[in-house]
Amino acid sequence: MKVVENTIPDLAQLLNLYRTVGWLKSNDNIDFLKEVLLNSDEFICIYVGTTLVAFGRMLTDYHMSAFLDDIVVHPNFRRMGLGTEVVKHLISKVPHVKKVKLTTYYASEFYKKLKFQKPSCTPMELIVNI
Repeated sequence: MKVVENTIPDLAQLLNLYRTVGWLKSNDNIDFLKEVLLNSDEFICIYVGTTLVAFGRMLTDYHMSAFLDDIVVHPNFRRMGLGTEVVKHLISKVPHVKKVKLTTYYASEFYKKLKFQKPSCTPMELIVNI
């Protein structure tokens, strides 16, 4: 296993990883992903050999808060600690923030094991450009 920080991966592999778990629309492409990475504050890739098997990114001001986004592990490599490694590695980059936030649809039990809890406020979102 090899961990690589803030180095743009083979974008075809990243696109495939997202699509393997049902993320991204069919019209999302490599150029779209490149812009996402260039505008992320931190990201991490985990490889087995030369194959990208896990990824995560974070948006942060490095002082008050951080937002974890797109924590993804290939289904064939789950339950091996890779998701935990991605989350802990990203959090280690922001030792001074007061809150690390995220949203999840199906992985709340996973995040609870990492000491995340439901927020005391009501999460909201505005969906644009679908």
